[in-house]
Amino acid sequence: METKDIIRWWKFPSATIINRNIPKTQIYPHMKTVSDKQFLQDAVQSIYLLASFRSDNTHIAVYKDDHELYQEIQFLYVQTKNKGDSEKIYKMLSRLMPYPLVVLTGEPASFTIYTGRFEQLTTGFLKLISVYPSPVYQDERLQSVLYQLSMDDLPRQNLKVFYDGLRDMIATASVQQRYGESIGTITSSEKDKLDALNKQIVSLSSQVAKESQLNRKIEMQMKLKKLKDELASALSITNQERTTNL
Repeated sequence: METKDIIRWWKFPSATIINRNIPKTQIYPHMKTVSDKQFLQDAVQSIYLLASFRSDNTHIAVYKDDHELYQEIQFLYVQTKNKGDSEKIYKMLSRLMPYPLVVLTGEPASFTIYTGRFEQLTTGFLKLISVYPSPVYQDERLQSVLYQLSMDDLPRQNLKVFYDGLRDMIATASVQQRYGESIGTITSSEKDKLDALNKQIVSLSSQVAKESQLNRKIEMQMKLKKLKDELASALSITNQERTTNL
């Protein structure tokens, strides 16, 4: 992937574009453990700072409250050496940089876009609470996916709303991949609830399969049905919202 193509297809405003390689040697001094340094060396081929969105170059207002701070949003492109390391890389970079991050990771033949939910620390850095990855896309879809996530389509009331808008678009794409294209637009918080329900269903299904006592098995199956009905109801609501919007 060429960074100039990523920048063009993602439609970054010219004032926000940086397109600069960040040498790993500049990152090592800020890492606390030998294992993190070794992981960076083994897993990451290159890191590029694509763009930085600030109030002074976008005219989008800063957002600050007791728990969150959005004064700059950085977009990175990370070329990985192996498959399967992207989420760990995102978490590592989020610990090192004091801004909400959007990271496009290029693995061999595929790419994923990562966003997160953050909480401000007293140190000024942000604590990563949750990670929201896009689906894993094949490289040939890069242009079309970035067009769909164009900066032109994001809300601009303030930098938090701007970031949340992008995160929600990515959350929607992930949910549609898992549950079907008919699912309407959702927020990342709604995705969290769907994921929590699905996780309970998977766990309980496994327990039911292993349970040998009939009474206990029937009780668990009833609980499982209730969870599945709750998930179906939540998905039905998003479908109705999409139909209404259409």
